Amino acid sequence: MLVKLLDAGQRLPVHLHPDRAFARRHLGLPHGKTEAWIVLDADAGAGVRLGFADTMRLADVRALVDRQDGAALVESLRPLEVRPGDGVLVPAGVPHAIDAGVFILELQEPTDLSILLEWTGFAIDGRADGHLGLGYDVALRALRLDALDDGELAGLIRRGERPDLLPGAADPYFRAERVRAGSRVEPGFVIALATGGTGELRTGSGDTLALRRGDAAVIPHAAGAWWLGGGVEVIACRPPRPGAAP
Repeated sequence: MLVKLLDAGQRLPVHLHPDRAFARRHLGLPHGKTEAWIVLDADAGAGVRLGFADTMRLADVRALVDRQDGAALVESLRPLEVRPGDGVLVPAGVPHAIDAGVFILELQEPTDLSILLEWTGFAIDGRADGHLGLGYDVALRALRLDALDDGELAGLIRRGERPDLLPGAADPYFRAERVRAGSRVEPGFVIALATGGTGELRTGSGDTLALRRGDAAVIPHAAGAWWLGGGVEVIACRPPRPGAAP
């Protein structure tokens, strides 16, 4: 998995990522790019856009891309207002964008494969670099054209004060959980981001690491079980759940 911090100072362009089957067939790679967002902060009213609101025809999408009708592309997606603590799974193939004013922790499969539908007004030349070197005739085959309905959208979102921050459908790709002081965490590879307070991480082998909000730590399986002391809280990002199938 890859883990990133993404602070959207401007709305991000409408784009998508290919799935594993497309990546194997056209790029010779084992991974696509399913990703997930955990919202760390968001301006009032800010949100994300995820999936087409209505089923689209490929020819119509291609026409919007060719004439770079960014307003129509954005309008075609489902808006979703977000707030801190929300987790959103973004399946490969689903078009999406992130509004300005949203700060997220992003987990993703270990690639950076992106297909741009929009680039005018952004610091990238989509005609040259937006199609993975495949050309848009091929690249747009990775796009999911059917509408994302209410039930499916609800299944991609995790809200509320739960330890697990992502829906179960994320398990074949990555996992994320909220860990507070006093909790014991079983051995396993973790990328941890401290999201609040100050304190320390203690391992069963006696190692101690001071942590405060904004710090990140890589915890190998060999460190054994670990605990948090003080008032620090972290998000623990883990690889796929063993045995979970996409």
